[in-house]
Amino acid sequence: MVKVKSIEETVENYVIGVIPGVFKTKRYWMKKGYDEKHAIQNAVKYGIRQIEAGVSAHNLETTINIFREMAVIATTFADLLEQNKEK
Repeated sequence: MVKVKSIEETVENYVIGVIPGVFKTKRYWMKKGYDEKHAIQNAVKYGIRQIEAGVSAHNLETTINIFREMAVIATTFADLLEQNKEK
């Protein structure tokens, strides 16, 4: 029997797939000599276009929640790494 992914799981996988491209886009603009703020703005614009292309408008709330959850996880992860570095 074939397992069909839920819409939430599909959106989550898509969002996770967009993240590496956003990081690469930021680094691309930094290498071109742009300051970090400008590079991040360009990377975020790229990410938003990717999300708009792959996620329907009625799933935007799910997308927003995934990004917020990832932000909490990333911040917590960085904080724990910082604490371990100091030991």
